[in-house]
Amino acid sequence: MLRELKRLKNVASASLALVIGIGATMIPAHAVDAPIWHSRRFISIAHAGGDLESPHSTLYAMKRAVAAGANVLEMDVRLSSDNVLMIQHDDTVDRTTGATGPVNSFTSSQLQDMDNAYWFYPHCWSCHSQPIEDYVLRGVRTGDEAPPAGYVSDDFRIPTLLDVVSTFPGQRLNVEIKDGPTGMAAAEALAAFINSHGPTNRYVVASFDDAILDHFKELAPDVFTSPGLNLITSWFGSRGALPGHRVLQVPPFYGEIEVVTQKFVDDAHANGLGVWVWFNGDEDDVPATWVRLMGLGVDGILTGKPAEAEPYIAAANAAAAVAVTTTSVPASAPEVAALANTGIDNSLWALGISATFIGAVLVYGTRRRPPTIAR
Repeated sequence: MLRELKRLKNVASASLALVIGIGATMIPAHAVDAPIWHSRRFISIAHAGGDLESPHSTLYAMKRAVAAGANVLEMDVRLSSDNVLMIQHDDTVDRTTGATGPVNSFTSSQLQDMDNAYWFYPHCWSCHSQPIEDYVLRGVRTGDEAPPAGYVSDDFRIPTLLDVVSTFPGQRLNVEIKDGPTGMAAAEALAAFINSHGPTNRYVVASFDDAILDHFKELAPDVFTSPGLNLITSWFGSRGALPGHRVLQVPPFYGEIEVVTQKFVDDAHANGLGVWVWFNGDEDDVPATWVRLMGLGVDGILTGKPAEAEPYIAAANAAAAVAVTTTSVPASAPEVAALANTGIDNSLWALGISATFIGAVLVYGTRRRPPTIAR
């Protein structure tokens, strides 16, 4: 595990030297403007806390992601049998813990007793066929193994949403409401939770299910949201305004259709919408794709590798900080002031570093159509 982390650190350092050290190419003008509530031009969104580097949806993963520079923590919520909002991607506990069964068949206490790193193997958060010694964090939750330095056994349990909010009081959160039998109830619970655990502008809420998201918006109209699958599909054809929504969360490809094109990004920005990109498969969550997408001007990279991605995102922001001196950024806008109150760092906007990003790294940016694999 330590050897692998050192290898990733060396790769990241070399990558950062490459993107900063060659030439003086400026980032394209279309890639400068960003939603004014962003903390920097390009943001890092840690998928499940960074599920290709750490155990899926654990406080351990989230703490490591924030330490690496992630701006947003992405997570999924489901209800326990006692109606507590739990951070869990699947509708069962089978893929991440040593237990089996639906999430909503367990109480929150029972869920939190489970080892959520039971099946974690570096670069694979739910591989069940490795030799037992490869599951390097198994048993930390239960006290059978000592936690890594700086962490505690509770960092490896299934957290509640309250755990996350309490642990990261200044962090922006991207929360997806899962569908299924408890989806509507989860929307109601989430709306009530956010309304009582503000500020509301620290949250972005999404759901593939339009009805669930519409119900949530009725209950929490001030919370930033991303449209559901049906609405975003219709927007793909109409390209108009989406009142009440702030960001489109999309994959690079949907089936055989290329979604994230230059026109898509430009049209989204023209309608006041940010573009956050999640990946069709883990094999596409790589530097080549990050670089290409930031070259198109997307606003957020939703990655399972926040530590590995950070040098690329930081270099892009350094280049954008130079380009932004020719762009009007409404620094006094109320939403910017509100964002500052969440404690999220805006300092990268002020960087005066001359860096090359697109010219230096587009050599990696070979486009391909990846297979569609659900995240």
